[in-house]
Amino acid sequence: MKRFRLVTAVAAGSTLLVTIALAPTVDAAFPAPLWVPRHSRGIAAAANLDASRAAAEILKKGGNAVDGAVAAALALGVVDPESSGLGGGGFAVVWNAKDKQARVLDFRETAPAKASRDMFLVDNKADGAKSRWGGLAVAVPGEPAGLAELEAKYGKLGLAAAAQPAIRLAKLGFAAGTHFACAADDHAPGCSPSTNPPPALAPDDPLRALLLPGGTAVAERALVRRPELARTLETLAHRGPAGFYQGAVGQAIVSAVQARGGLLTLDDLRGYKPIWREPRTGSYRGHQLWGAPAPAGGLTAIEALQILDARPPLGALGHGSSAADHVIIEAFKHAFADRARSLGDPAFVPVPEARLGAAEYARELASRISDDKIGKPESYGDKSLVPADPPHDHGTSHLCVADGDGNVVALTTTVNLILGARMVGGSSGVVLNDQMDDFSAQPGVPNAFGLIGAFANAIAAGKRPLSSMTPMIVTKDGEPILCVGAAGGPTIITATVQTIINTIDFGLDVEAAVASPRVHAQWMPYVAIVERETPRDVIQGLERRGHKVVVAKDHLATVQAIGISPVRLTAASDPRYGGAPAAP
Repeated sequence: MKRFRLVTAVAAGSTLLVTIALAPTVDAAFPAPLWVPRHSRGIAAAANLDASRAAAEILKKGGNAVDGAVAAALALGVVDPESSGLGGGGFAVVWNAKDKQARVLDFRETAPAKASRDMFLVDNKADGAKSRWGGLAVAVPGEPAGLAELEAKYGKLGLAAAAQPAIRLAKLGFAAGTHFACAADDHAPGCSPSTNPPPALAPDDPLRALLLPGGTAVAERALVRRPELARTLETLAHRGPAGFYQGAVGQAIVSAVQARGGLLTLDDLRGYKPIWREPRTGSYRGHQLWGAPAPAGGLTAIEALQILDARPPLGALGHGSSAADHVIIEAFKHAFADRARSLGDPAFVPVPEARLGAAEYARELASRISDDKIGKPESYGDKSLVPADPPHDHGTSHLCVADGDGNVVALTTTVNLILGARMVGGSSGVVLNDQMDDFSAQPGVPNAFGLIGAFANAIAAGKRPLSSMTPMIVTKDGEPILCVGAAGGPTIITATVQTIINTIDFGLDVEAAVASPRVHAQWMPYVAIVERETPRDVIQGLERRGHKVVVAKDHLATVQAIGISPVRLTAASDPRYGGAPAAP
């Protein structure tokens, strides 16, 4: 067990350090929440105001929540290429007001057909550079097919209409945001230098034209135009997924990837398909939870919430108290222990979702939580499960859109690390993902119990890697009350859970629920991480209970949310990041 704990702690610790260190330290102006009447055209919350406005524009033209979400996602890929875009993938939870049901679309990237389990091993050791940067790191993009499928299934206006705001931003230009500028130069004032810097860009690297036009790093508020991406977006808008996965766009992407040593082929692109999945469901304080199942993070979030649901309501402990935070952290450790041991792509490995999502199992775990002390590391979760590695998801973005007819979309999309594989797909202008880094690069090493670590998330052709993405919709008596999700690696899950807790247990409005200081724990490393705003007495209360408390250098995740009541829709963008909501 000691050996297993050490290996897991190193992997998870590096995930957290990179996630936190890459976050800009700029304290953006506090984005005010926005509300509109319940039966207005709708509202949107995204990590960039241009993306929120793109959704609002489409809602104003008569589009529904799906049209707005597609417009916002496409716009995010233009203005925040460090986090998401056509070269990545994600998950969407769609609440259909007519059916009073949620559906989940999995448009996660897949490993190329030529991918193999040991492809990142050098002298029998994983080479992190190969899985993070360059051609080998690139998995088959899923976002173009995913957004097109959302439009075809539930949209009103069609992909061509939903793409117009993004096309206009790419053609005419946009003002570079803080995070774009920090991606171009993380040594600029207000940015945090990467703890694991990528290799320098070659003089002929196409990414230089985006980040270093004229040899100078893009500055915040500088005008940025992306004409190559505009042409790709127009092709996608008018030809659908075939316009991206085939023809000149697909060939440009494949040629660029193969020139950098990658495995991607045109057959990989042509063969990509998004998957409609049944949502992972659960309950919390009489509310219904609708999340994305494995390989996404919905199961872990729901497991944590149901553990807390099996205990007395948190309200009596006090919002932000050490007593409440302790119980929340302990629930996280149980849920993440199970996640670390068991989850992978359900098409390739058996995933015990029914057991981990069962209320009976949650009650069993809740009974192990003490109010005044922590447990030993091996006491968390189901010890019989096989260990896997935690995913990364650092360059990620979330959005929520709700319309006046009661339709809601929670959508999270990513290119994985900041700027993905740090390469552009040739003349396509598309920043490509490094999603292969989310697989376990070195499975097969047994722990002290002889269990094979990381097998469930091992690389295999056509497989989807694990993800922390946790888009979620909460309903009460068959009506949505909250759309929520986040960006930020494994802190996505814990931030999403705490926003729900803040709303339901503590009765906070959506703005306060999003803005409140957060805590994070993921079992390994065996620490409790708190934000800088956490009061000293709360930290001391956690330490008295046995927690090793680490104060995060920067924020824990970035949340976007919409609160839904019978009379109004209220959207909030996380003040930690600087996005803002918008409405028609």
